[in-house]
Amino acid sequence: MKTFSVFDLPIHLSDDYEGWLCDRIYSNMGTHVVTMNSEMAMMAQKNDELKQNIQNADLVVPDGSGVILYLKQRGKKQKRVAGIELAESLVKRLGQQRKDCPICFYGASPGVTDEAVNKFRAMVPNIHIINNHGFLKGADLSAWYEKIQEVQPKLILVGLGVPRQEEWIAKHRYLAPNAVWIGVGGSFDIWGGVKERAPKFFCDNNLEWLYRLYQEPWRWKRMMVLPHFFVKSLFYKG
Repeated sequence: MKTFSVFDLPIHLSDDYEGWLCDRIYSNMGTHVVTMNSEMAMMAQKNDELKQNIQNADLVVPDGSGVILYLKQRGKKQKRVAGIELAESLVKRLGQQRKDCPICFYGASPGVTDEAVNKFRAMVPNIHIINNHGFLKGADLSAWYEKIQEVQPKLILVGLGVPRQEEWIAKHRYLAPNAVWIGVGGSFDIWGGVKERAPKFFCDNNLEWLYRLYQEPWRWKRMMVLPHFFVKSLFYKG
């Protein structure tokens, strides 16, 4: 798969990430997937561990209008792929097509992944999902690791937020070395009904960030990286 650099971070260019990932799953090829947006790209400029984890990932998907604009400015035509949509599509596809593909949900607050699992089971009754929240400690955390090793999920979705989820995946892939691991941020909150995703108008017009700011006004300082990313992209020569 072709790659292109965004501030020294790789972006893989494709029109079928889902198909590529399904091939990896069916072939038992362990894969770390990063869905990168402008905020993550800017965070990586100051966080060496995050930068290294992105550079070492097997697949980096452009999840953000800023990243797509950066590519467009440099003559690369690539559609944005929302990480939540890619992950949801994979979960449903595996649940419908394969009985030998257990799935793992890990992250969010207690009870949230339970509701997310219920949502998917309502759509795909026979789907096999193990799940737990992201606040486990001590013996509970050790038992959860043992569960992952026992079940050997084929798809593992981790919602611990950036950069924690990328760090956790990099350190724990040994638990299920043949799995596809994806950091999904706040997706469990949306699937679990804790938060609402932006309406279609906002998604179609690259304004999801604005809706998120409306939902979470305390994020305004983090959102300031978006204009910084845009200005940097205009003058960056790397």
